Amino acid sequence: MVLPRRGVAGLRPPSERKDGVAFMDLQSARELACNLVRPKGAEWVPLDQALGRVLAESLTAARDLPGEPRSRMDGYALRSSDAIGLMGDPTVLRLAEGCAAAGHVVAQPVVAGECLRILTGAPLPPGADAVVPQEAVKLLDGVLAVQHAVRAGQWVMQPGADVAAKERVLEAGVVLTPTALALAAALGNTGLGVHQRPRVALLATGDELLELGETRPGPHYTCNNRYLLGWMTRLQGGLPAHLGVARDDPAEIEAKLTDTDADLVITTGGIGHGDRDFVPRVWENLGVMVHFRQINLSPGRYSALGSKGRQIFCALPGNPWAAQVVFSEIVGPMLRRWQGLSIRQIPMLPARLASSIRNSSGLYRAIRGALHNHEGTLVFQPQHSRAVSLFRQVQASQVYTLIPPNVEEIPSGSAVWVAWFDGPLMALAPWSS
Repeated sequence: MVLPRRGVAGLRPPSERKDGVAFMDLQSARELACNLVRPKGAEWVPLDQALGRVLAESLTAARDLPGEPRSRMDGYALRSSDAIGLMGDPTVLRLAEGCAAAGHVVAQPVVAGECLRILTGAPLPPGADAVVPQEAVKLLDGVLAVQHAVRAGQWVMQPGADVAAKERVLEAGVVLTPTALALAAALGNTGLGVHQRPRVALLATGDELLELGETRPGPHYTCNNRYLLGWMTRLQGGLPAHLGVARDDPAEIEAKLTDTDADLVITTGGIGHGDRDFVPRVWENLGVMVHFRQINLSPGRYSALGSKGRQIFCALPGNPWAAQVVFSEIVGPMLRRWQGLSIRQIPMLPARLASSIRNSSGLYRAIRGALHNHEGTLVFQPQHSRAVSLFRQVQASQVYTLIPPNVEEIPSGSAVWVAWFDGPLMALAPWSS
């Protein structure tokens, strides 16, 4: 969600403390997290592997395209001085032998009183400075009758019409879409310099978690939160690496996090105030500096951020749908900054609220919902009915909106901003150019 931003000078201390731990405003937490990130260096990748990457250096045309005058139509190349249309009489020209076609250089000049057959995209032959479409002339026995006056440059693509030499084609920091890559290919590039992708290590914690395909008796859940965050990481251009599941055992958690080769280390679960929430203790043992332990966001209040050198640690809730919101609000902007993007938010859409929503938490409250079009207006339908299963609500929720802490209710029919849950990095292309 795009929220009003406050300027940040360096890394600020937490805004206040609650329950004896560092507590931070959501907006401040996002800014702090992004300020910890240093954009990664560049690497060269082949053009067919650059889709969705972020351009590290601006791309400039080395030469004019096209490099010479070319025909825009199938027709006849001629000298405009031969077809001035005096007294309304047609101009009669002799058709020279041959044909100018795309991809071929024509050495044969067009002399006064002559014309030459030419096809779309073909370079103009020497002497010719205009083209008449075949539909605008009459041809009989090798003689061409031109009914109207012809001006110089008519139906001719001039040098540099596609792009001029030294013209900036793509700016550094743009997301490389199919369109952008097609422009790069037209300039003859076989590869491009792009920002390296951030490496993200993911560890789920909890005795109740089973790996995919694992079965054992007991009150367990199949681990889906780590996979959810891994897929979201990939959509945002990151490189996820799964560290598996750690039991609620500080030694096991610490062993899995020690010497992790990643820019960002994400854990799920174990970050609250329960007797078996061991992630804060593990961070302390690893020498991780804690920047905050809570944020004013529901769901997702018990989320933490830390750092050790240039490595950043993020502890998210074990609830996958709470973790999804925190990822969208804080982790996603970090991943974009690592890749050289200045924009820190996913694109938002204005919508009308289908039913009222309330917020009694005193925090930012994320409301999931569905988006549909009603008579040309986007309508946001909140998903918060207790009569519908949680999975059904999640499946029907493509977007979410945030209610600010100081707002208790937003009435039905109000204008709200909604953000996509599963928007890919490429969706940012219009905002990055």
